[in-house]
Amino acid sequence: MAERENELIREMPEPLLSVKELALWLGMSNVWTYKATQKNLIPFIRVGEAIRFDPKEIRSYLNNRRGITKSYGESRNPKKRKKDVHLVGQQEGIKSD
Repeated sequence: MAERENELIREMPEPLLSVKELALWLGMSNVWTYKATQKNLIPFIRVGEAIRFDPKEIRSYLNNRRGITKSYGESRNPKKRKKDVHLVGQQEGIKSD
């Protein structure tokens, strides 16, 4: 009987993390973690009204983010991107005249 219980425990997936646990793991604040879920920046699971995180999905997300050199503003702020593109277009137009 104990052998079967040990086998079941080994087969269980990692427990889901709470907002507080994920924030601690990432070295970020709870507020940042909540905002990241609101903006769908990080993978999360709703369990009732609670927000939980699968450690495997978080690891995969972090691995996919390796090597990204854009700042948050460059990658997430559409107004800034449009403004920068607009300015580049104006500058090129001025230079060519």
